[in-house]
Amino acid sequence: MLTIRTARREELPELYPLVERAVAAMTRGGNPQWDRDYPAPAHYAADQARGELYLAFTPSGALAGAACINTDEAPQYAPLPWSVPGRAVVIHRMAVDPTYQRHGVGRAFFAFAQELGRAWGAGSIRVDTYSLNAPMLALIRSLGYLPVGEVHFDRPGRPLPFLCFEKPLP
Repeated sequence: MLTIRTARREELPELYPLVERAVAAMTRGGNPQWDRDYPAPAHYAADQARGELYLAFTPSGALAGAACINTDEAPQYAPLPWSVPGRAVVIHRMAVDPTYQRHGVGRAFFAFAQELGRAWGAGSIRVDTYSLNAPMLALIRSLGYLPVGEVHFDRPGRPLPFLCFEKPLP
């Protein structure tokens, strides 16, 4: 059983090597979504300072993953035809250590985001991922998220769209 909780500042030095391993695995899999510039340690440090960075730990206490979960949407989301108007929880920068991929860490983060969304009074969960991120796309679709559209972020080396999904909260 995984434990997910808010990150502490002193845990950040352990987090970024995990992110680097995740980036390397993504690159090996043909997905250039992330690189040395994004996400950078400063992104996670800012997430932690705002209380929006969550870490997943295995029963033995090993760090298995991280995600920023908040209600901040990229400006590119604005024109999309979201099915649930109003406040939504958004999952950003989810990284799972390759050692723990396919062990339920991503599913646990999505379930945790739904709990937060209900507590925060949000109407849905929203997420995007690069169109070449096959593992994340498979996870999102398996959890019943519905496609809403696509956006483009101004990031070198990523000419393809980011696909956006939404799941209404019960």
